[in-house]
Amino acid sequence: MASLTALHNRLSPILSPAHPSFPFAPIDIIGAMRLSSVINWIATGAFDPPSTPSSKNKKGSSVVTKKARASIWQELAGLMIVVFGGETFLSMCTGSTPSWLVTPNIALLFCAVHVIQSRTPFAQLLPKKPSLPFELFMAIPDAIGRTLLLTRFSVIPLLYPAATTPKPLPATPASLVLVPFILAVPFASIAFSTFNFFQSTLSLTTPVELKPKGWMLVDTWCPLLISPLFLTLIGPVEGWNTGLGWTENESVVACMVVLWACFTGRAIYNFGYKKEHWLNLLGISQEIKTKKE
Repeated sequence: MASLTALHNRLSPILSPAHPSFPFAPIDIIGAMRLSSVINWIATGAFDPPSTPSSKNKKGSSVVTKKARASIWQELAGLMIVVFGGETFLSMCTGSTPSWLVTPNIALLFCAVHVIQSRTPFAQLLPKKPSLPFELFMAIPDAIGRTLLLTRFSVIPLLYPAATTPKPLPATPASLVLVPFILAVPFASIAFSTFNFFQSTLSLTTPVELKPKGWMLVDTWCPLLISPLFLTLIGPVEGWNTGLGWTENESVVACMVVLWACFTGRAIYNFGYKKEHWLNLLGISQEIKTKKE
């Protein structure tokens, strides 16, 4: 247990603002950059199947038509739905004011980062598509940020509601699991796959989570894993009668480790299950090819 507490103390510098005049924690900036990168990959067709040449130039060589992109305003609208959609819905349920109406700092941060990463020359310095090394590296900050969302920013406010909340939700087994899920999944699905905010034109489609094998998406089921795990570690608490009695900090770090393992597994499954992927990661694939030649 002491090791988990020590690890949490080491993480503290990235979880809090470095200076009062700059109200953003490093994990907030990393999260904004990460979400913007994913949006940028979708908008530029990084996940699309290889396109076939659509025409030929005067010299007879094939020309691939560049994919049309949504306007910056459409992308920013989708970005705000991803970040604040779940919170706004829950604020309507409780009669409280969502954070982005109290202070626009986080909204401005995410919007500014996306504009810089997608509409300025800075975009040339970023990966054009996901890769095994990049996803393995990002599994750590992804796990930290997602765990905070599914525990400290969702479960804890339910257990200990602010005195200013007009109609706090009751802490029940259902609410303790559903609130983190609502914050993390449905509104991201609305922006990414239901209305396709990051495609050139808006279109209504079946959410990817409801398609065959959609339940296998890590982003879909991890809230249903992490929140009960966190509650079991800190319990017994109101609405959750079983538990190990760990401290909040220890439980958060334990959940981060579990989620890091999930995200690492996802990276390996998506980008590293073939031998050549690992050879390329180690930088020896080109050497083997040269020797054969």
